[in-house]
Amino acid sequence: MKARPSIALPPLRSGYRLLPLLAALGLAGCAVGPKLPAPTAPLPARYNQHAVNGAQQTQHLQWTEGQAQSWWHLFHSPALNRLIATATAHNPNLAAAQSSLAQAQALEGVANAGFLPRLGANLGAGRQRALRTGTNGGFGTRVPGNPYTLLLGSVDISYNPDVFGRQGYILKDARAQSAVARAELHQGQVFLGGAVTQAVITAASAHAQVRLAQAMAQDDAQLLTLIQNEYQLGAQNLQTVDEQQAVAEAAAARIPPLQAAESAARHQLAALLGTVPAAPLSLPSLQELHLPAVIPTLVPSALVENRPDIQAAHAKTEAAAAQVGVATANLYPNIDITASLGKAAMTAGMFFNPASTLWAIGSSLAAPIYEGGALHAKKRAAMDHWRVTTDLYRATVLNAFREVADALRAVQSADIAYTHSKAAAQAAASAYQLALARYRDGAVDYATLLNAELEAQKDEIAAVQARAQRYLDSAALFVAMGDGWWQDPATPHPSGPTASARSSE
Repeated sequence: MKARPSIALPPLRSGYRLLPLLAALGLAGCAVGPKLPAPTAPLPARYNQHAVNGAQQTQHLQWTEGQAQSWWHLFHSPALNRLIATATAHNPNLAAAQSSLAQAQALEGVANAGFLPRLGANLGAGRQRALRTGTNGGFGTRVPGNPYTLLLGSVDISYNPDVFGRQGYILKDARAQSAVARAELHQGQVFLGGAVTQAVITAASAHAQVRLAQAMAQDDAQLLTLIQNEYQLGAQNLQTVDEQQAVAEAAAARIPPLQAAESAARHQLAALLGTVPAAPLSLPSLQELHLPAVIPTLVPSALVENRPDIQAAHAKTEAAAAQVGVATANLYPNIDITASLGKAAMTAGMFFNPASTLWAIGSSLAAPIYEGGALHAKKRAAMDHWRVTTDLYRATVLNAFREVADALRAVQSADIAYTHSKAAAQAAASAYQLALARYRDGAVDYATLLNAELEAQKDEIAAVQARAQRYLDSAALFVAMGDGWWQDPATPHPSGPTASARSSE
């Protein structure tokens, strides 16, 4: 039997000849995607066509490019500050946004790992028996061979040089998605602060109106008793009694809806705090809230930079642009370089013998040739998606300007309306007291007293509602500006003239 000719294996050092090629491929990575421009939007010099600071306003705007962070401290209510801190720690929607950010950051790490080589190890052992073929190679002469043990172990490494920039676009997409999640978390924080403040103000307003309605109902009941006594003495007629009774019943009927409104605000606040509606809550009264006389307001250019929904919309355009790059890179070949070093032996002693060493090095190139136009269609779809995100970005900016403009006008009108409502309530209350005194002296009839009473009740309720609306509109302005959150809870809230200024009400 002739000895089989030996096959000369290339020396291991020949694999190192590929290292310059690997380095060249790594340095040759290029981005094949189109250079898409950053989205733009109109940037006005001011929000409204006319000035929003009137001469008679008690609140004034302080235009700034800085952030009005922790703006709820400007209401100077420790109870409100505690409620927002509790909501920050326990609100489930905010917790979900934080988890979404953590997920996006983890996926960013996955994308970043695509630039690094992949290293793996395999170790196995098996017992098997192969068929032994006869000398003529025919199938009819196969006989079972002897069983044997095979020990295998290898270390494998693979690397994608990202020649056409596909992995780079994937990383840009992941980073943009992290920026979206971060901006949405900020937006959730801003909305949470605004929602808690709104619920607190609404509950305080409803509570104040309940107490006012109860006092009015008590006054109406006492006046009804007085008129009934006068009727018994013959000093009044039955029509006057019935009219006053109708007024007293109407006053009592106003109390339950106000109590329901207060309960609804408390239930909403409990949900924001991450607890059940039956949980006891300590809320500040309307008198314990102090509106700032100076409201720091962002200029339009700063609004575009600081408002989180605009930040999220801009990051979405960056993610869409990166997806266009990925779709473009998929049109080009994909190159992988692999290497393996291992051992194969039939005994444990031979496993560590140099003669059992195996190694391999190579590369592969996979290129799309024909896929029915799917890859080009995906690229067109990615471009269309990028155009959608840029249009939505401009719409988001314009909507932000509109919301701030509306909030500025609402603050101005609420300030003026409260001033007049407060003066009207004071005048109506004084007129009612004079009418009541004159009625007891017999100087005016009951109709005059009834008109004064109804007018006083209406104006006093309107004054409470106007005061609450003033608070709500001021908070809505802060929310519309999209700021107001300290990332570090240990950072003290703003101090100085802006933070400490209080209204003169």
